[in-house]
Amino acid sequence: MKVRATTAIDQPVSDVFPLMADNRNEPRWNSNLSDSELLTAEPIGVGSRFRAVYRGQECIAVIAEHEPDRVVTFEVDTKQIDITGKMSFSPAGSGTQLDGEFDLRPKGVMRAMLPLLAPLVRRDFPRQFTNFKAFAEQR
Repeated sequence: MKVRATTAIDQPVSDVFPLMADNRNEPRWNSNLSDSELLTAEPIGVGSRFRAVYRGQECIAVIAEHEPDRVVTFEVDTKQIDITGKMSFSPAGSGTQLDGEFDLRPKGVMRAMLPLLAPLVRRDFPRQFTNFKAFAEQR
């Protein structure tokens, strides 16, 4: 299942990009994520690994693509679903246009459940982007 989300943020790309690229920030704006820790050495870039807790279940998120101020892609592996999340950043006046593309690949029983949950999932990604916008703008 593919999902898209977009938002305009009233902060420059150079301020917004690092907030998204560092998954340790995500529990501060994503209501589904309760913890995230960096497992690899800094600086953050391609190959950086994070252990996160998503809806009570541990998962691993790895940065697969990292072009500062342009794009960051995470590959997320959970027990029930694998997710590729690509976030693209572009200047919009003095702010940032953030566009996200998410590819959800369910496993096991979740293959049957995801079509039933699709309306909720499609609403959740834009809501989380709204939360990220508020987080980024208060910095």
